[in-house]
Amino acid sequence: MSGAAVEARLREASRLAGSLRPADRLETKIDLRGPAVYARLKEASDLLELCQALAEAGRSKRPQSPRH
Repeated sequence: MSGAAVEARLREASRLAGSLRPADRLETKIDLRGPAVYARLKEASDLLELCQALAEAGRSKRPQSPRH
C-alpha cells in the first residue's frame, strides 16, 4: 500500500472513532494502536491479493469461445 493509502485509511478510522482522547477512545470499538492498525491493513491487503488471484484463476479456467 502507498503512504497516501495508509494515511487515508488512518484518517477514516480516526473520523469513525471520533475523539482520540484516551477516555473517549476506550468507548470505541476500533483499536487505533499502531500494531492493530497495521494488522488490519495487512489483512485487507492479503484479502485483496487473494480476491485478485481468484479472479485471475476464474478468468483463465473460463472456456474460450471459438473465433470465426
